[in-house]
Amino acid sequence: MTYVVKQKIKGRTYAYEVQSYWDPDKKQARQKRRYLGIWDEETGLIIPKTAERDVTAAKSFGPVYLLDELGKEISIRKKLKDAFGEDGDVIYAMAMANLIYPTSLKNLHHVLEDSYIPEMYSLKDSFSSQWSSTFLERLASKDTSMLSFYNSLTQTDDETLIFDITSLSSFSKNINWLEYGYNRDGIDLPQVNLGLVTSVHRQIPLYLKLFPGSVNDVTTLKNLIAEVKSFGISKSLFILDRGFYSESNVVEMASEGIDFIMPLHFGVKIGKGLISETNREIENPANARIFGGRIYYVMEDEVDIGGVKAQAYVFLNKHREGSEISSFYGRLIDIETSLDGKKAYREPHELFKRTAGNFARYFEWEVVDGLISLRRRVNAISQTINRFGKTIILSATPRSWDEVLSLYKEREVVEKQFDELKNELDLMPLRVQKVETLQGLLFVFLVSLIMRALLLRKAREAGLMDKRSVEDILLEMEKLRAVKVGGTWRLTEITKRIRTILEKMGVQVPIEPRA
Repeated sequence: MTYVVKQKIKGRTYAYEVQSYWDPDKKQARQKRRYLGIWDEETGLIIPKTAERDVTAAKSFGPVYLLDELGKEISIRKKLKDAFGEDGDVIYAMAMANLIYPTSLKNLHHVLEDSYIPEMYSLKDSFSSQWSSTFLERLASKDTSMLSFYNSLTQTDDETLIFDITSLSSFSKNINWLEYGYNRDGIDLPQVNLGLVTSVHRQIPLYLKLFPGSVNDVTTLKNLIAEVKSFGISKSLFILDRGFYSESNVVEMASEGIDFIMPLHFGVKIGKGLISETNREIENPANARIFGGRIYYVMEDEVDIGGVKAQAYVFLNKHREGSEISSFYGRLIDIETSLDGKKAYREPHELFKRTAGNFARYFEWEVVDGLISLRRRVNAISQTINRFGKTIILSATPRSWDEVLSLYKEREVVEKQFDELKNELDLMPLRVQKVETLQGLLFVFLVSLIMRALLLRKAREAGLMDKRSVEDILLEMEKLRAVKVGGTWRLTEITKRIRTILEKMGVQVPIEPRA
């Protein structure tokens, strides 16, 4: 008689095949046990034992499975295949590999060799450095396919969009778009500029575009307005950085019927006027508000910009004001301590300029009896302090103050995505040698960003981000591997932590690898 028994040892349940037989020598019934594997409590199935000598291959399965399941929410694999045909799965594989383990093109094949990605999507390519460069260069020429993919990401003709631009620096001598311009990272290298459009409500990037390094923020916006309309977005709200402000940009957006929210620089005429007009009254108790647990004073006014009426909101954040004042006077006093009453050397002007830096405008100085004498420029200091803690935000249409502030703070989403693009996804410094290869690579990175955004949102909704990062989750999922025994792929045991991650994210616990 043969049957299966289960035995729980240190939290694990093991399954054994038991065969009863009669022992003629001892004249009693005996049992023979054969170990079958681990009993899976959830599925009621036995995970077969695997002898080490029988395993012919072992690959990382957990991260691939998790990302593939989350991607189904927006059908990203289908969208790529619809737009690019069979190349869609290659793009998806490269993007997924780069998200799981960011690396350079020349090392991409190592990541894929250790991953179940090729088996998941039935890929036969080598993914060598030369192959990858050629593929990305070919990908860059598929403008129609890229446009089709961008269009597929747009779910509605009414989107709240954040557009921002960043600089990507490189030592390359072969990318003709590399030019010197305003570098947002303070790096003294030629650069290309990268624009990214993100959906506020879905918190995923929708569009990415490369520009020559000397093209400024204002110029890119005019082209973007036309391109966004081509995606079928007829009504949009742009949340922009202050670098996009210009009278011509405001007039352009008004003529195109585009709604916008944008901060105003204190240095422009309208900004100076608003600070001056609201300075005395803004701290009136009637203007006090609470937002995000902080005290804000808020005043509103209508302004005219090139004949276009817009609503201006002046915000005073008392917490930030205190911090900025403390930092400002700390620096001011440090300079005085370093210079005032000190002996003037042969070139005191250079010493003052080098020590004071951009704080030089807050001092008058002279040399008296061989010593440097500093005096504070009270009016200049007062004008600067009057701006501390304050933000001016323009809105094309009247809105409540808290809606304006809330929408503007959504810009942090795209700022984090740029940080992830440059650092977490290992984009910087640029290592490619052709602008076409770079364009293809950036498209792959966009897909990586979309998948990362989906994972991040799901993890937050599941309450998994309190003590974990996206990288921690993917690292934990690495423990789930697929092993090839003979010609059959099997999964290793699913740990309690992995099961918890999957269940909290609403992802079905896998039973076996699949293609």
